[in-house]
Amino acid sequence: MSPSLPAVAARLSRLFLVVLTALCLAACDDDTETATLTPVPQDAESSVYSQITWLDAGSPIAPAQWLASRAAKTELPQNDPRVAAARKELGLAAHRFGDEPRMIANRAVQVENMLAEQGIHESASDIVAALVPIAAKPGALQGFGTLCQQYFILRQQGLDRNAAVERLQELSLRTPGSNRSHG
Repeated sequence: MSPSLPAVAARLSRLFLVVLTALCLAACDDDTETATLTPVPQDAESSVYSQITWLDAGSPIAPAQWLASRAAKTELPQNDPRVAAARKELGLAAHRFGDEPRMIANRAVQVENMLAEQGIHESASDIVAALVPIAAKPGALQGFGTLCQQYFILRQQGLDRNAAVERLQELSLRTPGSNRSHG
């Protein structure tokens, strides 16, 4: 007579637990190394922050830390001077554009990736730094996302960074729906 279904299930469960325990013990290693707190430069492909393409609202990663770490190609601590500089730049951008630092960082990384697909290499931090002065101009009522879109189009059309920024500054002085500049 064959064993009952509950008896077979019980044996399989015990066997599974034994195999799982053996696998866990086999994975343990007595030769553990002490982790260091000093950031070690990594390839852009292997850096955890370089793999992140968007910060969600609940993300534990601070936008400034994300941008600075992406630029450094390694995970930087919050107290790193490069993170502090990115925090200051994002704070200024947030104040001038009226957007959250997280959204500014997200848009800048999005443009960085779009430009990279076109063979144009520019860091998200550099994009933020280039676009912040435009928001200080009189009549600049655009949000950061709109300005990023226009910047990408100009760069895609072959303008270098300085020419694209100059063109955006000219456009920001125009009244919506008009071809005349404020004078």
